[in-house]
Amino acid sequence: MRGNSDTRQQAKLEPLLAPLLETPEELRTAYRRRRDEFDYQKIHPADEAKYLTQGWEPHRLLRSALWIKKAKTPDRRLEDRVWSLFYRMGYPVLSGGSFRIRFRRRDGTIGNKQVDVFAKDTETAIVVECKARETLGRRPLQKDIHETENLQKHFSQSIRSHFGGAFNPKIIWIYATNNIVWNEKDIERAEAAHIRIITENELQYFEAFIGHIGDAGRYQFLAEFLEGQEIPGLSNLRVPAAKGSFGRHTYYSFAISARHLLKIAFVNHQALNHPDGRPAYQRMINKNRIAQIGTFIQNGGFFPTNILVNFTEVCRFDLLPTKHNADKNTKFGWLYLPNKYKSAWMIDGQHRLYGFSNIADKFLDNTLFVLAFEKMDTQTEAELFITINHEQRSVSKSLLVALQADLKIGSGDPREALGALASALVRSLSTESSSPFFRRFETPGITPSDTQNLTIAEAVKGLVRSNLLGRTVGKKTKAPGFLSGQTDNETLARARKFLSGYFKSIMDAKSYTLAKWTHSIYLR
Repeated sequence: MRGNSDTRQQAKLEPLLAPLLETPEELRTAYRRRRDEFDYQKIHPADEAKYLTQGWEPHRLLRSALWIKKAKTPDRRLEDRVWSLFYRMGYPVLSGGSFRIRFRRRDGTIGNKQVDVFAKDTETAIVVECKARETLGRRPLQKDIHETENLQKHFSQSIRSHFGGAFNPKIIWIYATNNIVWNEKDIERAEAAHIRIITENELQYFEAFIGHIGDAGRYQFLAEFLEGQEIPGLSNLRVPAAKGSFGRHTYYSFAISARHLLKIAFVNHQALNHPDGRPAYQRMINKNRIAQIGTFIQNGGFFPTNILVNFTEVCRFDLLPTKHNADKNTKFGWLYLPNKYKSAWMIDGQHRLYGFSNIADKFLDNTLFVLAFEKMDTQTEAELFITINHEQRSVSKSLLVALQADLKIGSGDPREALGALASALVRSLSTESSSPFFRRFETPGITPSDTQNLTIAEAVKGLVRSNLLGRTVGKKTKAPGFLSGQTDNETLARARKFLSGYFKSIMDAKSYTLAKWTHSIYLR
């Protein structure tokens, strides 16, 4: 009995989350180690042969010692990439090596579980499991997802207890994967358990975005994973505003600090593809331009032009007394700003806003002029973006062309409609983690990886030439193709299933090289 009592007493003394890194020095030291793709060890030169047989290789020879190095395993490389991403986002508390969460089971016994990455700030806690393969392939995750789902409640209690009763964070559960082809059932299981998936595609995007703007990119990350949830501290924030309309679109004109707009803004970058098919029209931000704008702001510069955003919900607007609203077209009053993540979609002005991201905190209270639409549909957003930017050299022509194709689904011009259909199919094949073409296509604005050796434009040309999705007859008629359905959605579903199945069979058979089966998409 005494042994059990001692065990319980020891369990009370042990921290629920350990080890945690919380000082800047600890975090910097860990970051230097994790961002390297190799592990290092110092040995006596006489032991070199033994270590070489274990996969180590020489790194640096000193007078009396030899430093050797060894490439990290796929799981370790992914874990360190994810940890480093949260460090660069400015999370002040991160997991140390061999991090574990202790918890109490329903029967009162104490359990503990290793967790790959844990990050915490004043408002959120992130729990990440990392799964990776050396080469692209399938890996069932049903057992892992089931275990995570069963531990979520226990982990939540431990996290809140460790940091004190006043800490009530929004907890984000994430599975980060690399070189894993997700099957549809596991995707559904993760979604049912409120587990968000970050593949190498999303990880590459967030790494590039954070690399451009620094820790202010945390707002974009949280907007993606906490969409629609309230942002602490922003309730009942109001500004004086004018309300009017352009045609059927309601707008508000007002001034706001960069500090507040950064928290609610979301940029619909083309590099971050969305599974629901909405047009993604913003180009990736330019790091040099951000730095130039930051210098401009610090030297006393300001922006007299409006930043354009779109509020995703109807806002509360309290009219001033009638004597202040004699004009029937424009009304004056108090606008209550939305207080949810991803509630203000940027249409134009992302560089002006993110120019505040890497400069002194005092500048975040500078005023920005904003013209905000209310519940404008995403396609109209994209068309407005094109209208504003089509003459500007800074906007990639390929981006505008790709976006035009997205907007031409169902066009009365058969050539436009066919090209848009092919573009939608290629994008779907390239962004679905279960597709054999996942991450095989270059993404505008991001340096491609070794596997991203195809271009969407060339694939679209090949599909149009193949007539599989249909063909044009004259200038006003579109004839069906081998993969055509009754509607565009049926055609996309049928073509996606056919092409995925066909190329998966080739990939599984391993009878063709990657170059051969990718080249065959052009169907020459």
